[in-house]
Amino acid sequence: MIDKLRKKLILLYTLTTGIILTVVLILVLIVISQQTVRNKKDTFQNEFMIVTQNFSISNEVSNLWLAEMETKNHLIIHIEDGGQPLWYKGAWKPVTDREILISRLKEAARLDDINMDIRPVSVKEVRSRIYELKGNGKDKYFGQVYVAAVQEGYRSVAVLQYIAGNRSETVRQGILIVLLYLSGMTGLYLVSRWVVGKSVKPVEESRRRQTEFIAAASHELKSPLAVIRANISAIMIEPERADDFTKGIDKECMRLSALIEDLLLLASADAKNWKVKKELIDMDVLLIETYDSFQPFCREKNKRLKLELPEDMLPKIWGDLLRMKQILAVLLDNAVSYTKDNDTIVLRSYRKKNQLCIEVEDHGPGIEAAKKKDIFERFYKGDKSRGDKSHFGLGLSIARELVQLHEGRISVKDTEGGGVTFSVYLPVCQD
Repeated sequence: MIDKLRKKLILLYTLTTGIILTVVLILVLIVISQQTVRNKKDTFQNEFMIVTQNFSISNEVSNLWLAEMETKNHLIIHIEDGGQPLWYKGAWKPVTDREILISRLKEAARLDDINMDIRPVSVKEVRSRIYELKGNGKDKYFGQVYVAAVQEGYRSVAVLQYIAGNRSETVRQGILIVLLYLSGMTGLYLVSRWVVGKSVKPVEESRRRQTEFIAAASHELKSPLAVIRANISAIMIEPERADDFTKGIDKECMRLSALIEDLLLLASADAKNWKVKKELIDMDVLLIETYDSFQPFCREKNKRLKLELPEDMLPKIWGDLLRMKQILAVLLDNAVSYTKDNDTIVLRSYRKKNQLCIEVEDHGPGIEAAKKKDIFERFYKGDKSRGDKSHFGLGLSIARELVQLHEGRISVKDTEGGGVTFSVYLPVCQD
């Protein structure tokens, strides 16, 4: 399912960004095309000005100069004096006949009320705008006319320029654009794979953890159910020992109930609907009461429990009293489980800047450095055989969730001389 999701996201991301890239590329091509046309018009305008200036300052225009201008710049220059064309046939032959092109240019200028066959009256000279003309084939031209009044009459000039399309350059640019586009799409695809991979990774991790959680929960649920079924079968075989077997069933039911309660607590934490009733908590009182309640339990397990508190009163915290007791119970129960007989478990607390630190120190076998990051995971046990039936590996997970619920953090470090120390940091209530 994750693979299908990944493929769909990659496809969606690539298509979306590809469409954006295509639109941007089209807009860039339009801008480049328009800029190219403007540059060609500017070039034509400059050449037209050279022709008209030369025409204005001299009564005679050299055919050699005209031929050079035409050949060099693909121009068609038509000059008239008083409506009579200058005897000049041109230096090159365009695709469409020169007379046809000149006639079309005159007609275009006439539509703008500029007539090369009539002397300007109100002004000394008239210059048209630049026209874009088509020939009989696929040939295209820029065209512009100029009419100037002189003492003896008027003179007019019509200039056209063939818009030469460099086919090889166009093909080369087209290939370059296609290569750039394909490179861009390939880059977007690779980026999409990386981005989607990073995005889907938490989902994959969550699914993996969920699968492991279900497998571990099934394992833990199966064990007490198997014992219950075995005891029921034993009752049917030996009815006279029913009381003994019933005690075993009751014990496993209690284990099963505790496991289900822990699972429900974690499910509530995942759903973010864990209800807490916060109040001001006197930590000195809470720690002393916890010490008093666990002292008999530790003595029964051949462990010693020691309470270390500072001389000054501990700051109060804003939290849920029941949940705080649960955190301490998890840490002390864990310490009792792993501490050797006749060793001491230390429960201490002190203020560290704006935080209250609670530590539970034991002298058990300790935890390998590589495994410290995993101990707060659900169903984690140092003993992979799961032989300890009194613990399901959920206690520390619940403790972490409860600490985070109080906007605190929990960590673990090695105890000097062996064992581990769990530290809980909680924000103190400001006076």
